[in-house]
Amino acid sequence: MVLRLPGLDHPFVDFHSWRQCDTLAVARYFAEIEMNILRPQLPYYGPPPNYAELEFCLVPYLTAWLFRLGGELNWIARLVIVAFSLWSVVSIYRVARELWDLKAGLAAAFGLAVHPVYLYFSRSFQPDVPMLALGLAALADFLVWRRSGSRMAALTGCFLFTLAVLVKPPAVVFAFPLFTWWLTARRPKKAIGAAYLVIPVAASLAYFSAIHGIAEHQFASGLISGFLHRLWTEGLPPEWWSDLGVGLFFYAVTPFFLVPLVFGLARSLASSARLAFVLWGAGLLVFFTISGSAVLNNLQYYYLLAVPLVVLAAAAAFADHPEGRAGFSRTGLTVVMLLVTGLGAFFVTGTYQHWVPAGWLANEPWRYESWYALEEKPLQVGRAIARETPVDALVVVVEPTPRTLFHSRRFGWFIAPEGFSDAYLAGVREEGARYLAWMENRPPPLAEAAIWYPEGFWLVDLAEK
Repeated sequence: MVLRLPGLDHPFVDFHSWRQCDTLAVARYFAEIEMNILRPQLPYYGPPPNYAELEFCLVPYLTAWLFRLGGELNWIARLVIVAFSLWSVVSIYRVARELWDLKAGLAAAFGLAVHPVYLYFSRSFQPDVPMLALGLAALADFLVWRRSGSRMAALTGCFLFTLAVLVKPPAVVFAFPLFTWWLTARRPKKAIGAAYLVIPVAASLAYFSAIHGIAEHQFASGLISGFLHRLWTEGLPPEWWSDLGVGLFFYAVTPFFLVPLVFGLARSLASSARLAFVLWGAGLLVFFTISGSAVLNNLQYYYLLAVPLVVLAAAAAFADHPEGRAGFSRTGLTVVMLLVTGLGAFFVTGTYQHWVPAGWLANEPWRYESWYALEEKPLQVGRAIARETPVDALVVVVEPTPRTLFHSRRFGWFIAPEGFSDAYLAGVREEGARYLAWMENRPPPLAEAAIWYPEGFWLVDLAEK
C-alpha cells in the first residue's frame, strides 16, 4: 500500500494520461449527467450526448458514486485502482498457495506488490489492473473448487471471470489456465465447464449488443476488427519478434525478475502446473500477435496481462523442496534460493545494458521513474479554456490526444495538427463548435479573432465575424 501512495493526488497528466482521462471522463459524466452504466459518454466528437461503445465501465461507475459522495478528487479515482491492485496481490497469493505452498504464495504476493511496471499502473486510472484483479480472483476461486469441490467457489469464480472479460476483453487469456485446471480436475465438472464457457460469452454478447445500438462511436468493436484486419492483410512485420522481446523483457519480466523467473520456470515446468503455464503463455502469444507492433511499442500497459504469469512462475522457485534434498533442510534451501536469486537479480539489473541487443536500449525503456513525471501544459491550458469559455460551449482542441479537452471540462473535438484543415474546421463549425484552442507555434486560422494566453495557446472565438 505504501508503495502506491506517492503521487496519489497527482493530476492526470502523467504517463498514458490520455488513457486515464478517457476513463475518468466516463466517471465524470456518470456522476454529473446520467448514472447509467449502459450509457458511457466521452467528451469528444461533438455535442452531448456522446455515447461510446466501451468495455463494461465498472471502474468508472464505482468511481462516479464516490465522486457523488466526496467530489471529483484525483486521489479518490486513483484510490479505486489501488484497492483493486491490493486485491490482486491477495489473489495471486491464493493462486500460488493453491498451486504450491505458503512460501510460494508469499513470494508471488511480494513479486506483484513490488513489480515496477505493475506498481505504476496500480495507481493509474484505467481498467487494466481491475481486469487483472478480477481475473486472478477468479483463478483462485476456481482452484479452491478444484481442490475442495466447493460449488460456491466455482460460481464466485465464474462471476468474477465474467466481470473480468466485460471490464476488458483481453482477460479471456485467463481461460487458458482455467481450461487446463478444469480438464485435470478429478470431480464432476461438466456443469462447471459449461458455466465458465456460456456465462461470460452470453454476458459479453448481451452487454455489447445493448451498448452497440446507442453508441455514436464503435470503439470496442472497431478496435478488435482493426487489429484482426491488420493482422489478416499485413501479417507480422519482420520487427515484431524484436518488439515483443523488448516489451516482455522490460515491461513483463523486468531485469530484476529475470533470474527468479529462470529458476521458477525450471521448477514450474517440472510440476503439475506445467500444462497450465504453457497454455497460458500460448494465450498471451496469441494476444500479442493480434495486438501488433504499433500497440506493443506504444501501449506498455498491454504487457500487464503477462505480469501475473511471470510472477507466479518466479514464485515457484521459492516453493518447498523435498526435505533433505542436496543436504539442506527446507528452510536452508529457501535461504539459499533467496541469496542466489537476489544476487542474480542485482547482477542482471547492473549489467543488462552490456549484453541485451543494442536496439532494445533505444528510448531507455527501463526508466520507470520517468512515468511519474507530470506534463503540466494540458492541465494549464484546459483550466484556462474552462475559465475563458461558457460551460456549454463546444471547443475544438488541436492536439493529438483528448487530455486538454478533458481538463477543460468541455465537450467538443480534438484533432492532431497534421489532420487539421480548413475543411475540417468548417465541418465542426457547422456542428456547433464555438471555440478553437490552437496550441501550435504557427498563427491560428482566423487570427484576427484569436487571443494569446500565457499558458501557451491561442483561443479563437469562432463566432467572431
